[in-house]
Amino acid sequence: MKVVSISAFGGPEELRVGVVPTPTAGPGQVLIKVEAIGLNLGDAIIRSGHSGLELPMPFIPGGEVAGTVAAVGDGVSGLRVGDRVLGAIFAEPRLDGGYAEFVALSSDVAFKLPDAVSFDVAAALAVQGLTAEQLLARNPVAGKSVLVHSAAGGVGQLLVRLARLGGVGRIVGTVGSAAKRDAAMAAGADHVVLSATPDWSTEAPGPYDVIFDAAGGEITAASLPLLAPEGRYAVYGGASGVYPGFSPAQMAGVTAAAQTIAGFSLWSLLGDPMRRGPALAASYERLFGAVADGSLTVEIGHRFALADAAEAHRLIESRGSVGKIVLVP
Repeated sequence: MKVVSISAFGGPEELRVGVVPTPTAGPGQVLIKVEAIGLNLGDAIIRSGHSGLELPMPFIPGGEVAGTVAAVGDGVSGLRVGDRVLGAIFAEPRLDGGYAEFVALSSDVAFKLPDAVSFDVAAALAVQGLTAEQLLARNPVAGKSVLVHSAAGGVGQLLVRLARLGGVGRIVGTVGSAAKRDAAMAAGADHVVLSATPDWSTEAPGPYDVIFDAAGGEITAASLPLLAPEGRYAVYGGASGVYPGFSPAQMAGVTAAAQTIAGFSLWSLLGDPMRRGPALAASYERLFGAVADGSLTVEIGHRFALADAAEAHRLIESRGSVGKIVLVP
């Protein structure tokens, strides 16, 4: 089968097309014929070597796929050949990922898709949709005032859309460029400001009951004063290169105002294999249901052939993309 792999850490040019033996479905596994591969910024961070992970080379990136079950291993129940599924590769410890024509993975991280959910949309929801859904489950927004940073990004757009479904009172988004403003507004934001503007916080005055921050750095420093008493500041990344940090003085203010700093990572769901499958299944059932009934729209921004993965990586690293980037074998 064809794959895209890296043999050394570096730029997008390290992504090269190759041919390897097609895997087989072992006990407890299914073999998926891949129809769509979701691209995340984390893929580029891993490829560059900046993730801190030590990986055997050559390495096949990719944490999420969608496709059709091509074979079923011994001991698998509930899935059969021909089923349309999402493959949550990121949810199990493994050496290789999904930039491939076929993927074998544990059946408990392969989730059936309703007919109304396309392969592209499923791939878009695997990591980003799950992240947004879990963030909102932990930080309820019904009737509240909410600030979403990076509101035109993959997780950001879904946070805005799902918050709307959850009855948010008022929602403001920040974006990195004027070109992304329309996407955040289309997702359902009431107001959108450019975070690159030095005084952006004056254009998005609080207080906010909930703030979602995956940016870190200066964004965090300007955002914390906007948090309402007893508000929740949800941290789920550090896209600026600096994870959100809080000084002793800031933490004293947080304590005095009875505020909560709430961290979240998908890895918190994955540590217990017995809990992993059911937790993911419940979230995906809600997400797929919302897509199927038309209440949730997922924007697919760009589709690339798998052989053009390097071009797709250049786009996501430019921070100029809007919507999900999908690779197609």
